[in-house]
Amino acid sequence: MLGTIEIRWHVIAAHNIPYVAQTTFISNFKDLHEKAEKAIYKSKAVFFNIMAPCPRGWRYPAEELMKICVLAVETCFWPLFEIEDGKWKLTYKPNKKLPIEEFLKSQGRFKHLFKKGNEMWIREIQNEVDRRWDELLIRCGKGGTV
Repeated sequence: MLGTIEIRWHVIAAHNIPYVAQTTFISNFKDLHEKAEKAIYKSKAVFFNIMAPCPRGWRYPAEELMKICVLAVETCFWPLFEIEDGKWKLTYKPNKKLPIEEFLKSQGRFKHLFKKGNEMWIREIQNEVDRRWDELLIRCGKGGTV
């Protein structure tokens, strides 16, 4: 279910791209600015993955754009990290990781997940987010589960 959203970071990194970064469009301007500046001044190819939520397609009020980005980061659905010359670095770690339900319930496109009998899907998504977060923490040298 998450595979269509997430780019497999280690595949991109394995291609020896000098700079790979993931951030959001609006939740952390400092992170976006610093990564954009690094990307601009690299002399070779870079990969810059930026979450830019679509109010119409994701079915949420446009004024909640920042909230959607913040929830994506705080639930670790969309972690902020970079890979520079093969070195993985986590650029933001939530103080208290929120459950994925917070991100999902804020969008109409996931409304079906909250119908009675679909609880297993939310658990499965949470397990996958947790697995990917733990993998990222290990790659960044931060250890396991937060």
